[in-house]
Amino acid sequence: MLRKFLMTTVAATAMAGSAFAADLPSRKAPPVAFVPPIPIFTWTGFYVGVNGGGAFRANNNNAYNNAVFFGGAAPVFGFNNNNNNGRFLVGGQAGVNYQVGQFVLGIEGDGDAVLGNNRNSFPGASGGSSTGFLGTVRGRGGIAFDRFLVYGTGGVAFGSTNLPTTAVATVAGIPGFFTTTNGNNTRVGYAVGAGVEYAFLPNWSLKAEYLFTDLGRNNRTYLLGTGPGFTVTGREQDHVVRVGLNYKFNWFGAPAPVVARY
Repeated sequence: MLRKFLMTTVAATAMAGSAFAADLPSRKAPPVAFVPPIPIFTWTGFYVGVNGGGAFRANNNNAYNNAVFFGGAAPVFGFNNNNNNGRFLVGGQAGVNYQVGQFVLGIEGDGDAVLGNNRNSFPGASGGSSTGFLGTVRGRGGIAFDRFLVYGTGGVAFGSTNLPTTAVATVAGIPGFFTTTNGNNTRVGYAVGAGVEYAFLPNWSLKAEYLFTDLGRNNRTYLLGTGPGFTVTGREQDHVVRVGLNYKFNWFGAPAPVVARY
């Protein structure tokens, strides 16, 4: 009898303990919500964009101050040396970058319309010395700090230059009109500079850059009919300051690299 009583008591206690345990809150942790990987920004890709700014003459030397006269021509008079006039730039660019670690290498080509004259003028002159078009093809190399890029650049520059087609000079004290038939030309030189760029969205970035451009020497010969004349040598060197907006396409459509976050 005692044995049956003890067994009944133990069974009842076990059943009560199980019921109590069932009422306790679960200690199992709730499932962790999935957090998608965070994309790492990359400068790798092809881009296109627009730019605008200004070009400022790097020297204040009037081409006609270096005139060489021949055949009895007297010096041209009344020079107006205002070659350091600023001109506006507006245009576009396209390029491609490739990023390895923090280093970014690329190539960029751009073209800008140059608005306004950089004038070599004097009484009787028509037109002015100007660059109507400026373009460059440059390599770029820089260091990226995530979405911020600092770079240097250098390459070929080219542009169309123009000098006045007529000039006034004196022969034996009598003013005469000198003309040239080669007042327009396309010059090729070099461009070097540096800039910064910031990607404010995954595919959009703003940049600001400085370039020094040199289109080389521009020689002109002016004649009074078939008689006396003079030659001038100008040089188109400019400080270019501009800003730009770029849109970057994904590199061959490949997704950006990702890093998992736990």
